[in-house]
Amino acid sequence: MILVLGGSGLLGSAILKHLQQQRYPARVLTRGMGDWQSSNLPNLKAMGVEIVVGDMTNPDVLGKAINGCTGVIHAGGSMLQTSPEEMKKIHLDVVSELARLSELGGVQRFIQVSCLGSSQYSDCAMMRYKWEAEQVIKEAPFYWTIFRPSYFFDDTFPFLNILMPVLKLKPFIPVPGTGLSEIEPICVDDVANQIVQSLYNRNAVSKVYELGGPVTYTMLEFIDLVKHYMKIKTPIMHVPTESAGKSAKFFGKILKNMHTDLIGLMTVDSRCSEEELELPAPLSERTLEEALPRIIKKL
Repeated sequence: MILVLGGSGLLGSAILKHLQQQRYPARVLTRGMGDWQSSNLPNLKAMGVEIVVGDMTNPDVLGKAINGCTGVIHAGGSMLQTSPEEMKKIHLDVVSELARLSELGGVQRFIQVSCLGSSQYSDCAMMRYKWEAEQVIKEAPFYWTIFRPSYFFDDTFPFLNILMPVLKLKPFIPVPGTGLSEIEPICVDDVANQIVQSLYNRNAVSKVYELGGPVTYTMLEFIDLVKHYMKIKTPIMHVPTESAGKSAKFFGKILKNMHTDLIGLMTVDSRCSEEELELPAPLSERTLEEALPRIIKKL
């Protein structure tokens, strides 16, 4: 049995689809997605997926979900934390507890989804927590693999959702620093396929894979692309990173769902290094620009 954390999210849903295609038995830990109209539980049950309902920050719920599983895929964790404490809890503390319970429960295979840009030296707090979580997994006794995708998309693009409050600002759109940090958006189906194909691949054990899409955008190029498709005429203004931090605190008070570390995310590189490992499966050539009209229509 394979436990998937984050199974109701964009990546988790794609992972479940690929697990089903391979006929791998799956269990999902989900919060239930709120009210009955938006709940994903009926769809999961129709897929034949086992379901544990609860919060992954609860150790008792985690222990129940892990019980009887030989593999874990951790793809959980929202990018919309509204406090530093919540960010640490979701991106680091949960991973530490999950690793501990997985060891106690006899889990043999563990796949951790991190992200490109994770570093102990990053100015972005979330990226530092992601890096610390990677170290926790590397020190555990099970067979681990870590995937570091850039921002992934399908018919939605979570990274764009984070930026939307800023893109809607007037009289200008503030861009911290030079705007030359780079991202490589990747189709979520590519990420899910890599993860599932690595499950029973011995060559993937103890490997850290970087995953990026076929097109690299600077932050300025990405914002200009979105402005073009959304017909936004507001000009861009560069803000020194020191001033940007103060601006982010101010905007955070007046804008809803603003990411705790927005400035960090806008200034960190999320692209593959030049030294790339051979991946468990080929990548498609699907680009963000092909999907962007659909994504924007759903905003």
